[in-house]
Amino acid sequence: MKTLFLQTSFGDLVYYKHGNGKNIYLLFHGFGQSSKAYQSFLPLRKADETFLVIDIFYHGQSSWNSVDQKLTKEIWRSIFLQLMQQENFEKFHLVGYSMGGKFSLVSYELFPNYVQSLLLMAPDGIKTGFWYNMATFPGIFNRLFKHVVFHPERFFKIMDILYRLGLLESSFIKFVKSQMQTRTMRAQVYFTWNVFKTLQPELGTIIQQLKLSKTPITLVTGKYDKMVTSENLEKFSSKIPQIQRLELESGHNTLIEDYSKLQLMT
Repeated sequence: MKTLFLQTSFGDLVYYKHGNGKNIYLLFHGFGQSSKAYQSFLPLRKADETFLVIDIFYHGQSSWNSVDQKLTKEIWRSIFLQLMQQENFEKFHLVGYSMGGKFSLVSYELFPNYVQSLLLMAPDGIKTGFWYNMATFPGIFNRLFKHVVFHPERFFKIMDILYRLGLLESSFIKFVKSQMQTRTMRAQVYFTWNVFKTLQPELGTIIQQLKLSKTPITLVTGKYDKMVTSENLEKFSSKIPQIQRLELESGHNTLIEDYSKLQLMT
């Protein structure tokens, strides 16, 4: 494994190179994780493949220069092209889990003719959730979100009340609290959602691109995942003829590991 740095004018993108095969795979992790999330996935690599496991900005060792600079599609395109030049590749495969699924979808939208396959595991970016909505509401709602992130005590109490009333799933509460345990983690939540909020895939365009190119795509979900469900993704997946759908006996947090185990057994 090699640790490599892509120095851009917007920040440093750190990634880890496994192998030297001609088939390039770009792997994007979920929110609050790092490239280590793909540890169980690495044994799936074949001799003719190279895995580039990326620390997304504000995660792992990657850094972003300014919270005032949003990560737009145009900026992501320029960063992606710089990575392609640094690693000297053109065609590639995309693997994305949760938030990393959104990065994979946007990357496909920008470079549809260069993508050889897509593997999306409980991807963000298809059906917008509560947290994204709250982070991108204008004016007073955005200030409310910032207050929640940096002063969460009252918010946690309200969540507990809603849970006792049967209005919130325990898995959702557990996820939110696990991502907001410390002030540093809460700052990561706020900065990540604010910098990435303009980076949203255009699903209609992506569906048309996939149908025309017939690019292989696999969509993996967890039966016990309450945040990204098969039902929520049905409208998207039903429009792509070649899509392969796989629902595992998994929750959200174990999906990469469970998918890897399944592939190693087959």
